[in-house]
Amino acid sequence: MLNFKELFFELPLPPKIKKSVIALEIAKENWREIIGERFFQKTTPVDYREGTLFIEVPNHYYLQAISSYTLAILEKLEEKVPPELRPLFQQIRFKINPALFKRETNLE
Repeated sequence: MLNFKELFFELPLPPKIKKSVIALEIAKENWREIIGERFFQKTTPVDYREGTLFIEVPNHYYLQAISSYTLAILEKLEEKVPPELRPLFQQIRFKINPALFKRETNLE
């Protein structure tokens, strides 16, 4: 019996959809290593569309702080991508989600 991941790749889905799922999975599985402990609890990759990874941050302060690392984040993400799928991550967009600030506050 196939697990969900194996079944997903067997489904006749458009390559664009499969690529989006793969990209988001790569980002989420490696996020702690890519972003570092300083920002790990305060950010989360939430979506991927046509080369763009969308990352939620709790407020403008974190958006500004993390945006200065955009190129480094893209490079680290791309290192995790199998060669046959490169280039996968081309840009990053940030979304502000105040709920992340509450999550961060509750964890500390």
